[in-house]
Amino acid sequence: MRPTPLALAAALLAGLGAAQAQTTATALPEVRVSDGAEGQATEGTGQYIAREVSVGKLVQSPRETPQSVSVITRQRVDDFHMTKLEDAVKQTTGITVTRLDGAGNYNTIQARGFDIGAIQLDGIAFPQGANFATALDTAFYDRIEVLRGPSGLLQGAGEPGGTINLVRKRARSQLGIAANASAGSWGLRRADVDLTGALNASGSLRGRLVLVNDERDSYVDTLRNDRRAGYGTVELDITPATTLSVGHTRQRVRATIDQGLPAYADGRLPDVPRSTFAGLARNLQNLDTTDTFAELEHRLDGGGLVKLAARQMQRDSFYSAARANSALAANGDYQVQTVDFLQDSADRNYDLYLATPVQWLGRTHRVLLGASHSRNRSLGGNYVYGPSTTANLLRPDYARPYPALQLPGYDSETLRTENALYGQAQLSVTERARLLLGGRLSWAEVESRRLSDGKATASAAPGRQFIPSVAALYDLNAQTTAYASYAETMVVQSALTSAGSLLPPRTGSQVELGVKGEFLNKRLQAHAALFRILDSDRAIADPASATASIPGGKVRSQGLELEVSGQAAPGWDLMAGYAYTDTKYLRAPAAQQGQAFSPVTPRHSLNLSTRYALRSPALQGWSVGGGVSYRSAFYAQSGALRIASGGYALFNAQAAYQINDRVSVSLTVENLFDKTYYEKVSGIARQNFYGAPRSVVLALRAHTF
Repeated sequence: MRPTPLALAAALLAGLGAAQAQTTATALPEVRVSDGAEGQATEGTGQYIAREVSVGKLVQSPRETPQSVSVITRQRVDDFHMTKLEDAVKQTTGITVTRLDGAGNYNTIQARGFDIGAIQLDGIAFPQGANFATALDTAFYDRIEVLRGPSGLLQGAGEPGGTINLVRKRARSQLGIAANASAGSWGLRRADVDLTGALNASGSLRGRLVLVNDERDSYVDTLRNDRRAGYGTVELDITPATTLSVGHTRQRVRATIDQGLPAYADGRLPDVPRSTFAGLARNLQNLDTTDTFAELEHRLDGGGLVKLAARQMQRDSFYSAARANSALAANGDYQVQTVDFLQDSADRNYDLYLATPVQWLGRTHRVLLGASHSRNRSLGGNYVYGPSTTANLLRPDYARPYPALQLPGYDSETLRTENALYGQAQLSVTERARLLLGGRLSWAEVESRRLSDGKATASAAPGRQFIPSVAALYDLNAQTTAYASYAETMVVQSALTSAGSLLPPRTGSQVELGVKGEFLNKRLQAHAALFRILDSDRAIADPASATASIPGGKVRSQGLELEVSGQAAPGWDLMAGYAYTDTKYLRAPAAQQGQAFSPVTPRHSLNLSTRYALRSPALQGWSVGGGVSYRSAFYAQSGALRIASGGYALFNAQAAYQINDRVSVSLTVENLFDKTYYEKVSGIARQNFYGAPRSVVLALRAHTF
């Protein structure tokens, strides 16, 4: 019998473990942990790995987490100038970022073929939408934790692809300041400052303030993207074991909206300069986000934690767009549509949980018990279309006037609420074996109503839903752990039946088998995973009604993920990941049956980034780095028409110099060989985007911590 990819990966990790066991214990020093408020903070460690993750609320190592997890540490964010969430997760194993606007503020993020429908802020989930900025500036976060696969235990009803947890920077008791300044291609000008320290003599009251100003133009004509953001937090140790944290974040984006290029009627993509813009200089994109939180933490004797968190987020999104709205003619003509669109969303979340070790039958086990309430209110219908005109992509005129449009006001309101109880028991069965049993019991409700008369237009109350998850872990040796996990999913749908009611939720499940390892004195982490996801009751067209849907669809996603990250040798940091993802319609209308249900997900993807600190005395302080990202071919399909983008590989390079312990300078080149490619393909009318040409960024960093 031929060995499976997972068996080969397990053998490889076991071999690494055996090799590591033959080295001396002093081969590499232990990871230096920062003196932040959280022991699992990556800031100040200088590492590309995290010893612990909090995406599952029970703080534990990635090796103890029975799902595929990647962590983008503060060091990687700084080294590679990842100023946006999208920049960071593009370099993460198995993640696809789909652009919806040229400035990169509207995006969807996919994992294992499914949208990541919610992003967590310190463990609290917030739904994402196509017309909202995906996340706040990365200057505010200590690390980005990416969990692939169902996360229903953590956030209830949600897509099975995974979740992203953004862990904020915490206030420190020691005085510290950091400042970054960068300049680069297309008018990039960015500066941020980070100040933290004690606010009283004992250090029991601490604060932190982060300010960002980011201004940049674009390789696309007339585009700009200006961002101003600030984050402030204060922490008070009420007692040595109890801490109250409050904070507020505000982000303001003023940009030019670009909704992509049209394609020819036969699906061919236009061969035009990458600077071509299918819009007007007058196009606008305004995004305002506020995030306010309060957390009360009480640390129990023996290592337990009780945490109460409340969080409110307000998001407003407006764009005024002249955009392509037809196929491209042979002479370059296309129809231009004008539209003004305003959207408003407010989220309020409360979460209370207990995480604690428990002694039972002579062994230490861990228990998580929690309750949560979430409420999302979104307003819709506030858009207006203007007159359509004809433009020419080969002879653009960006200065043409934009019509005066008057928004009609919001006409609908949608309320989504969920109350839930959740828990997990991590049972230490033997010295090597652990069993994880968990689940989430939720009561969810969705209701839409007209604002003119308050009449409900669609509602769904799936009632009580239980989402179970089970996993087993077994330590093969001191370095490697094998695991198997099973989790179910539930997704509330927005499609309507012929009676005008919302469809019942989609249901699904995932089985994942994997092996994880920690090597070289835990400086290097590796994992391999095989997964299969089934997702049923998806909305498909009602054969009896052209405008209605029925819950009859079923899809499958399966694949393999491999990742190695950390310090492979003194001074050599790396992150390498490969993902194979195969998606398929198992039950669908005839035109889709057997086809890929997520054609925008490349079947093969590879990411590699590395940094090496030169060790020669003559080159002391210098480091070099670089990497490559590869995506196999992907496409968008409508009926028999397919718009395809070929596979591509992008290379980057970096050189940096550590002037002294506190100051460093770096030069980074992205798309080193100036590859011309389409990063996103979508439709005939618009939403086809070139990837960025070669760019250069010069950055200066100074810090005292």
